[in-house]
Amino acid sequence: MKREITIRSLAGRGELTLRQGDAGGYWLGTVDWGQVPGQHQEYRHLNQVGSTIVDTIVGTRALSIVGWVLDGGTGDLRERCAFLNAFFSPVEDYILEYEGKKIQFRPDSSIQYPPEYRQNNEKVRKFLLQATCPFPLFSDRTDMAVAFDSTGKLFRFPTNFGQEAPLVMGSQNRAYTAETNNTGGFQTGITARLRFSGTVENPRIRNLTSGKYIGVNRAFHKGELLEISTLPGEKRMTLYPAQGEPENLIRYRDFGGEWIQLLPGRNLLALECANPDQRLSMAVTLFYTPLYLEVE
Repeated sequence: MKREITIRSLAGRGELTLRQGDAGGYWLGTVDWGQVPGQHQEYRHLNQVGSTIVDTIVGTRALSIVGWVLDGGTGDLRERCAFLNAFFSPVEDYILEYEGKKIQFRPDSSIQYPPEYRQNNEKVRKFLLQATCPFPLFSDRTDMAVAFDSTGKLFRFPTNFGQEAPLVMGSQNRAYTAETNNTGGFQTGITARLRFSGTVENPRIRNLTSGKYIGVNRAFHKGELLEISTLPGEKRMTLYPAQGEPENLIRYRDFGGEWIQLLPGRNLLALECANPDQRLSMAVTLFYTPLYLEVE
């Protein structure tokens, strides 16, 4: 049973929260996440028994939300219904958030109200929102961050002339590998931010678990920031110089590499460049979110 959901407009219309038992706001009825179909691509040999599945396409998700608008003694039922009518549009996109997860959708039509007087009158109005989630997977509301840094004990400061335990002075060292655990059920894209404190030629990020990498064949210099996204529908390579406008670097992409993804489970990542000593001049952080087929 869903007790509360929040819907946020990506067109800048604000957000809307529906709760069970909220007589003064928008009362949440039922939420149906629908089912995600899988379309299998098959082939058969002559006289083969059965078939061989070579690929599966995951389809879209149908979303349905039922709620109520109650008078509650405030006399603003019509105003709140007018807000619903203006908030949802079949030409705009929205984010639905539920218990730490989120999914994007677009309404199939405007808000629907039943014609029966018992469910649509001056005291109460039932409403229905039907929508389609073009990307049918849920993700976490906040991204996971993976930094190529480690904290090491570099030296000790003696105390009381060696009569007491020395004070350990910690410092942050640069690491060239990082490990993360993708807890979702699907491979997921990353957003990588590479900040340069010196000259670095042809930087790469390699997923040692899958053996694939993504790289840029270009020299970068102190103060520059490179952002790489391998997310579906958002693939890009953007340079943010110390001064000036952002620049699209897609033409410098290493076409021997791929738009790497994190596999479900453990992933070991590594930094590479033309001169390994130049890795010290890169501060790299990866961001990603696990993907889930269903939520409770």
